[in-house]
Amino acid sequence: MFRVNRLSAALMASLIGAAVVQAPQANAGWSRVPGGLRLDGEINAVDFGAFLHHFEAAMLEEPRYAPIAIWLAGSGGDEAAARRIAGILAVAQDQGVRLATVMAQGHACDGACSILFAVGDEQIASASGTRLISGN
Repeated sequence: MFRVNRLSAALMASLIGAAVVQAPQANAGWSRVPGGLRLDGEINAVDFGAFLHHFEAAMLEEPRYAPIAIWLAGSGGDEAAARRIAGILAVAQDQGVRLATVMAQGHACDGACSILFAVGDEQIASASGTRLISGN
């Protein structure tokens, strides 16, 4: 419970600086999946509220000592938004949350995506032939 209260405060402080997002747009790229959350498509600033919602839900619902998986099924996007999300993930890690970043099968990861992939305590490319950095 301690990690959730402290992290909730950090997440809420971050939200205060976030632009107001309408509900239909907030769910554009992030979704809650068993074991964590998933991004389909590019990282966008407009999706920040959806990320916070699903990440907090994962912290509350997943087993305490299991890593929270962040599935990345897209490439690129807004690097400033990725750094902002990486900052939230770093706060969570400082409080003992373990993260596994997972590259979904058949996807490449470059630019903004690679910022999030690098944050994971465990980094997993999901299938042979998956390129972690596009162009390699």
